[in-house]
Amino acid sequence: MTDDRASFGPLRVRQGQLASSSLRDTYDLCIAVCSWEARASAAFEQVAEVQGAWEVWSFASGDADKTQAKAACFDRLKSARNGSLAKIELAGSLKYERNFQLMEDYFRSRSQAKGGPLDVLLDMTCLPKKYMLFVLGMALRNEFVRAIDFVYSEGRYRAPMTEEVHGPMTWSRSDGDWSSVQVPYLEADNFIPDARGLIVSLGAEISASVPFIERYEPLQISLVSVKDEESRIDPVAIEAERRLLRELETLPITTSVDAALEDVLGVARLCRSFCNDRPDMAVTGLAIGSKPHALGLGLAALAAPNLEIVCRLPSQYLSGDVVATGRTFVYAVEDRFEPR
Repeated sequence: MTDDRASFGPLRVRQGQLASSSLRDTYDLCIAVCSWEARASAAFEQVAEVQGAWEVWSFASGDADKTQAKAACFDRLKSARNGSLAKIELAGSLKYERNFQLMEDYFRSRSQAKGGPLDVLLDMTCLPKKYMLFVLGMALRNEFVRAIDFVYSEGRYRAPMTEEVHGPMTWSRSDGDWSSVQVPYLEADNFIPDARGLIVSLGAEISASVPFIERYEPLQISLVSVKDEESRIDPVAIEAERRLLRELETLPITTSVDAALEDVLGVARLCRSFCNDRPDMAVTGLAIGSKPHALGLGLAALAAPNLEIVCRLPSQYLSGDVVATGRTFVYAVEDRFEPR
């Protein structure tokens, strides 16, 4: 991916590979996240020496194996960091209302202690999308931050060649029916619209996505799929899901585009264009697919008054491992205007 930059409303955004896209020399706050995935430390290991107050967010788990894997992850993070590393314990990731309040109180207190907005570095690799989007909207809308740089380590959702593919759920990341979570601070002005459009960032779990999409009874749908996904997910396992995608694409109300996994700005531009072309229609962005695509939805929502963001909330998350591909990206988001 070549470096790219653009403005969205009050924000200036830059994207690029971490190897060629510089970070700030120092931050007020640097945040990593514990996970059971092997790639949880991949981006951190490349930025661990960045100067700033470093801490690790860890969501509680009722499962002993997940708890053990997260403890091992924290040990890896500590070994990569030649300096202090605080640990912030949060409620389970499905208890989002409690965690949203904790995070907002935390950012408020940190900015008040500094006496102004913060510069933040956040590793979003293993941070659930609803929390990544909440931090984006909450921190910028409240002017708790003036700049927030996201780093992301791409994952490989496929079994090694020596393992047998056991079916379409091999790559699945969640279990049970999905409910919706409207992301605070990323809400549309008109919350009871006469007409609704949908922008859906799709992942591999298309069979679970279809009933989720149908609940909104949209007049128009724009589907955003990940380009070249077969290089990261077993093609045999996703073929049945791709058939469902092709059925969705045949609907007369549907348009479909592919975007590279890492192309946050491409997705944000698509969303801005969709919303600008339909100023009288409320638009819901469903952040079902990749985290970078979800970030693109969030950036567009901060600039488009008719766009709201909704995340899925599964019954539970599955704990299969995901290894890093070796590609790490940075998305630098900066407020273009002086805080009030």
